[in-house]
Amino acid sequence: MSLPKRNERQYLEIKDAGDGFSIEVKLQYADGLSMLLRQYGITHVRRKSASSDADELFFSAETDKLRLVAVLESYKNAKGS
Repeated sequence: MSLPKRNERQYLEIKDAGDGFSIEVKLQYADGLSMLLRQYGITHVRRKSASSDADELFFSAETDKLRLVAVLESYKNAKGS
């Protein structure tokens, strides 16, 4: 899995979505991030986003938001391409 450049990771922010929350992920990185989240036991549903170049990862209200934040922070700060 190749990581996006650091500035391309900064857009990942958690947004409230009624009965849970979501993040918008560029299509080219959605598979990798989705796989990473599953490795950490963070279940989610991938949906089409309003943006044509992104998908939405939706998390139920029962998801451990602090754990998700920790994984996203490590992903944003990872050394990579």
